[in-house]
Amino acid sequence: MSASYFISRRNLLKLGLMPISGWFTIAGCKDRTNKRGIPLIHTTDLYHPPQDPDDLLDLATVLALDEFDLKGVILDPTQRFLVPKPDGWDIARTPGYIPVRQISALLNRKIPVAAGPIHPLNDPTDTAEKAPPKQQAGMEMLLDILRRSKDKVVITSVGSARVITAAYNRDPELMRKKTRAVVINIGSTAGPKTEWNVGLDINAYVGLWRSGLPIHWYPCGTERSAFVRKHERGTYWHAEHAVLFKNLPGKLRAWITFSFTKSQREDYLKALDELGDGPEWDEILKGERNMWSTASLVMAAGRVLAKTGDGWRFLPAQDAKDMETWPWRLDPISAAVSDDGKVTWEVDPSSSQAMIFGRKPDLEYGEAMAEATNALWRGLLN
Repeated sequence: MSASYFISRRNLLKLGLMPISGWFTIAGCKDRTNKRGIPLIHTTDLYHPPQDPDDLLDLATVLALDEFDLKGVILDPTQRFLVPKPDGWDIARTPGYIPVRQISALLNRKIPVAAGPIHPLNDPTDTAEKAPPKQQAGMEMLLDILRRSKDKVVITSVGSARVITAAYNRDPELMRKKTRAVVINIGSTAGPKTEWNVGLDINAYVGLWRSGLPIHWYPCGTERSAFVRKHERGTYWHAEHAVLFKNLPGKLRAWITFSFTKSQREDYLKALDELGDGPEWDEILKGERNMWSTASLVMAAGRVLAKTGDGWRFLPAQDAKDMETWPWRLDPISAAVSDDGKVTWEVDPSSSQAMIFGRKPDLEYGEAMAEATNALWRGLLN
């Protein structure tokens, strides 16, 4: 295991962070959680430096959707991204505590965060209870949030299903009773290839599909690839950074810059006062971004993609009744999963097992999503 995987208590104190019952928060931060919103647990394979910066942007989307009462962020790291070559993927990373801490400070909001196991489950029924004690916090936090919640909780996943499946295997009755929906961005509609997130932990993916939990499925890939912009079931869209990051608040630009430039500054909170402009930001704006998970988060919040006088926006459904909206939906399906993680499914109006994303398959979808996402992020720090 990488020595840098866990932030030591000494380093937490040096950086102005205080450990609290296995979770972490910025000292003195006020809790501005939306107590009347949809209870949400967000699971993500967010790292620092990022393995895929999309995970950082998905977190921004979650936090910008006021409908959510975010109960916690659970980090979903995998061993090969925590160590450098030749044993690892490329460079050494740590689970994404730092970007969560930074956005928590910017929002003046307490965001509980914990990490789960770094190795794939041994089989679809594995509880991961044999993982080291420091890797138990993710499952423990998820189950504790469910126990404490008076309402059913939405669980979103933008990585593997490892923490969710391991938690289910520990307490299936609680998970079935308290889960409103498991919103997953993973898998392919068909085809022989193993989609990226599935490949991170095939047993977890298989176990989740066999759990009987209510699944809202947003496939990252189609039968052709994960980069098909015109597909009825495709979640993929693409945008230039110049469009996606246009006119963002300075502190949000700084947050993005810190991660996108793979900064190793220890004073990462002070860095938010110093980054976000100049040559580094200009270079970021020259880039492009592939996105998959946005629709799942927006739809879970009850919003639609609507065309307003100011352009495309994500609006509450009731506020867009008289507007043009991009046709998207969740269709009920019957599904089965093989041991190697291949899901076979068919639309079945009588099924309550799972639902799959569908949309109008048009190339303009990406342009509309980019415009609406930019507008959503511009309001995040207001």
